[in-house]
Amino acid sequence: MVTKLQIDGQVAWLKRYEGGSRRLRLGLLDWCARRLGLAPLRPPPHRVGPAARDTEQRRIDELASQGARVPRVLGAGRDCLLLADIGPTLAALLRQADPDGADRLVADAAAAVARVHAAGGYLGQPLSRNIAIGPAGEVGFLDFEEDPAEVMPLAHAQARDWLVLAAGLGRHARQDAQTQAALLRPMLASGTAEVRGLLADSVARLRPVEFTADLLGRRASALSRAVRALRAALVLWLPVALGILLLLGLDLAGDGELDLLPLLGGLLL
Repeated sequence: MVTKLQIDGQVAWLKRYEGGSRRLRLGLLDWCARRLGLAPLRPPPHRVGPAARDTEQRRIDELASQGARVPRVLGAGRDCLLLADIGPTLAALLRQADPDGADRLVADAAAAVARVHAAGGYLGQPLSRNIAIGPAGEVGFLDFEEDPAEVMPLAHAQARDWLVLAAGLGRHARQDAQTQAALLRPMLASGTAEVRGLLADSVARLRPVEFTADLLGRRASALSRAVRALRAALVLWLPVALGILLLLGLDLAGDGELDLLPLLGGLLL
């Protein structure tokens, strides 16, 4: 439960960590993710009270040390945190934005996620409602009471971030899948090959979603659009990789030496 407050003329948020157990539902989700081979979508433990407060405070400290923009902790109680405001949510801004403005917001959000990953971090739930935009356009992140690293390694947690981000954008951004793909592609390129591989595998396993979600209403169709956008953002990497391998193979077959490799290195470095 989150309550908006005014403290010395500044907006702050009192977040209380209440709620019941989700063990049965999370257990079912975990079983489904395992059965479908969607390891990055395994649900982390859901905690309440002091345990949830401790998790969020720890994650805020971790991300802040990695250079991410996160809420400043103004105070703490047994089962609550008082957090500084870091701006309106991406979801709210996307509802008001024109097409060009929406493109800029999505590109900035994706770039901020990529920067967190480059610093060795991960977010967990970068949905549009958990991304905040400051007065100068600076991107920040919210909601850390669950920690994916408790059930998965770093590469899986980073792949999860892209899946969650795309799903949230599919619901709030009014772009088509190809436009979103073009905005996400440069940011995916900046990540590791392992993360892209995990993401490509997850998107392939989610392919059936594209054929069913559009029949289940607007919210479900947003998930379908997210899957299409991620697949389109990743699809260029396979032909490029195969092309490079083919060139290297032809080079090696010619005289037994890889003359092309130093050239590629000179171009890329």
